[in-house]
Amino acid sequence: MKNKQFDDDVREFVLLFNGVFLVVSNDALFNKNLLSTLQRHLGIKQDCVYNAATIEALHKEIKALRSKSNKVLLFIERELNGRNMADLIRYIKTDYSNEVYVVVLTTEVERDKLVLLHELGADNIITKPISPDTLVEKIAFTVKPRGQLGELMDQGRQSLEMGNPLEAAKIAKQVLEIKANSPSGLLLMGDALREMGKRDEALRAYTQAEKGARLFLDPLKKIAALHHDEGNTAEELKFLERLDKLSPLNVDRKVDIGTGYVKLGDTDKAKAAFDQAVRIATKDALDALSRVTQTIAARCMDAAPELSEQYLRQTLNTRKNMLDRSDIETFNRLGLMLRRQGKWQEAITEYRRALKISPEDAGLFYNISMALTEGKQYIEAYQYLDRALSLNADLWRTSEAICYNIATVYRRYGKKDQAVGYLKKALGINPKYTKAQTLLQEIGTSA
Repeated sequence: MKNKQFDDDVREFVLLFNGVFLVVSNDALFNKNLLSTLQRHLGIKQDCVYNAATIEALHKEIKALRSKSNKVLLFIERELNGRNMADLIRYIKTDYSNEVYVVVLTTEVERDKLVLLHELGADNIITKPISPDTLVEKIAFTVKPRGQLGELMDQGRQSLEMGNPLEAAKIAKQVLEIKANSPSGLLLMGDALREMGKRDEALRAYTQAEKGARLFLDPLKKIAALHHDEGNTAEELKFLERLDKLSPLNVDRKVDIGTGYVKLGDTDKAKAAFDQAVRIATKDALDALSRVTQTIAARCMDAAPELSEQYLRQTLNTRKNMLDRSDIETFNRLGLMLRRQGKWQEAITEYRRALKISPEDAGLFYNISMALTEGKQYIEAYQYLDRALSLNADLWRTSEAICYNIATVYRRYGKKDQAVGYLKKALGINPKYTKAQTLLQEIGTSA
């Protein structure tokens, strides 16, 4: 499918099917990108983008748009104002079923979090920033059924929702005739058979679907549900635990696993599952709290560094038992705030705490070197800088300021040639960087 076809799919969604876009995001750049893509790239002039600033406004907008028979594609941030949107995404997909497409907006995140978003019902995921061409492609794949199979699957799901499992089974058979062993077709067949009370046949269909798509979670969920209905807790647990390995951040499933072990009388395994559920839920809550304190710290950074320091420390203290590499940036910000206040020794203490979490982080060794330089501990500063560059020889490429700082350390340590080399690298990045030009003149070397 060429880009032109993606363009046509999106235009068709808006112009022929009364499609609209509802955005729940504070990201002005994404909103601007979306509007520009629709208006300039695709030439869609009609007003088809709506925004909701709060969760309450979101519900009102969806109901209003659905009352006008609009097809809705919802763009929603994975996290909004420090709050994880997972439960809301689950609610929307459950309450509105196929009436609302959900595309989750996120920055780079771990695979497990992406798997959980898909499991909760997200139709697609966009990692920001995103180019106009890729944005069009993502929208097209979300709203456009892929040919005859996609259309048949939609018809089959609608038949099930209307209480006609026999018709759904006939449609599933058509899907399987077109594409033998289609996991989606087998899943539809299993759902139809289950509704008709044909449990064993449904189980066979689900099992076949699972074998054909190892990362397709729905068949495993259906099989677990069948065993649950039959009161077969041991078999249900086998499939719940397989699901847990594929998507380990689902708190509700961990509770279900713990509940299963309680039924079997294995309280040790039950407690382990429950503790994991509590740990994930606690981490999610602490993540939300730390995002708020970091936001406050960022707002105070220039005008009130002491206040910024206070909230950065609070961020780390709330997470003290769950610190991981995602907290390194907070340590770096705290170190910077301390250095701005002349507290270079305290900054080094925080950087060293961070090194216990990420012992091979070149940036931390570099920051310690800078703090030591501010404290006029030039020998140690050189040693830490040397370690930083051994871990990441391209560290200087980050910016002309980094090059300048490296050159300053080398100069203090008496390594003139290396200092000159990094000053020239700085001017290679930014030929008008006056600090590098001035230091080269002081050393007695022209650029």
